[in-house]
Amino acid sequence: MAAFFSPPNPAAVAVDARYLLWIDGVGGFLVCLAPRVTIGGSRPDGQNADLPLMSNLSRIHATLLRGSEGYVLEPHGALKVAGRPMNDRVFLTSDRELELGSSVKLKFRLPSVLSMTAALEFQSAHRPPHSLDGVVLMEDNCLIGPGRDNHIRCPNWTETVLLYRRGDQLWCKSRGDVFVEKSLARSGAPLRPGQIVTGKELRFRLEAAPW
Repeated sequence: MAAFFSPPNPAAVAVDARYLLWIDGVGGFLVCLAPRVTIGGSRPDGQNADLPLMSNLSRIHATLLRGSEGYVLEPHGALKVAGRPMNDRVFLTSDRELELGSSVKLKFRLPSVLSMTAALEFQSAHRPPHSLDGVVLMEDNCLIGPGRDNHIRCPNWTETVLLYRRGDQLWCKSRGDVFVEKSLARSGAPLRPGQIVTGKELRFRLEAAPW
């Protein structure tokens, strides 16, 4: 598998955190910025994977790795991709269904050909302890808006909002009149946990993930 997978340059990874993004009228999303994301069952002691699910999965059931050529899924427990059992690392293409254990199902998507940011959709009833609607595996940017190529789709919005990395911070901007607290974000504004972004038809809040 090493022939197609090259680890990212560690120096290029500026932020290694997880955030909760609450979007009014749309839902809640986990945004993971690290190139390595673990998936497993939620534990009462709080020693969880990056993506903990309310299920009977082991603590670390699988690991998603983002490299220069794309995404690799590494199984640590029973795993199927597109219905086929996998015992070794597998390269993921868009719209692949992932089945972890006997019942946990996720869908892996790469919405935009211009971005290495991916999305995970919940296909079964299993969710993290915080009721969320999806996961974003963010490389350099995340598109939020009405288009099909957005990483988070908000059908009722008229503008697309871009979250992106600048140095060791997350920033936000849009072509429309979007504000981070009271700062117009058209040309870019830093976005810190707890701040609220608003526009004509939109409102969302970014929080640090509690696990």
